[in-house]
Amino acid sequence: MQGIFITGPPGIGKTTLIVKVTSRLKERGVKVIGFYTLEEKEEGVRVGFKLVNVSNGEWRWLAHVNKVQGPMVGKYHVDVNSIEWGLTLLNEVGDLYVIDEVGPMEMKYPLFLRRVEDIVNSKRFLITIHVKMRGWADSHSTQGKILRLSYVNRDTAVDEVLNYLGALLNKA
Repeated sequence: MQGIFITGPPGIGKTTLIVKVTSRLKERGVKVIGFYTLEEKEEGVRVGFKLVNVSNGEWRWLAHVNKVQGPMVGKYHVDVNSIEWGLTLLNEVGDLYVIDEVGPMEMKYPLFLRRVEDIVNSKRFLITIHVKMRGWADSHSTQGKILRLSYVNRDTAVDEVLNYLGALLNKA
């Protein structure tokens, strides 16, 4: 196994876990490559999602109700150019490759899943999986540990993931 898949219902804390884990790994000198997704709210209402470079904080709109053009997922327009930008981040050389998330919005870019599978097959990884894509994660369970995040385990999950990845990265 080369990595870990994090899955769970929307709002459970998958991205929060990614941000905490990657921050601590970078403090330890691990070169972390990839991206995570942050929701954007206006007056308490979610209006979009930002795709954030885990290395330097640079971001682009992944989806928004009115600031981008592209195919629709629910009420959001998805910017496929931002997905492509996120995938180019994975071309850098690193110790750990982060993808947050494998979900319906990202599937609007035809080559997305192929690139994710390239990472899963050849790199150390930390990937979040939208609940609608859980079957995909299950089909790749021999390549990575699956952690199903819940209200019961989310407070201890950061240390669990850090310990697991620490062991993997020390073997590299």
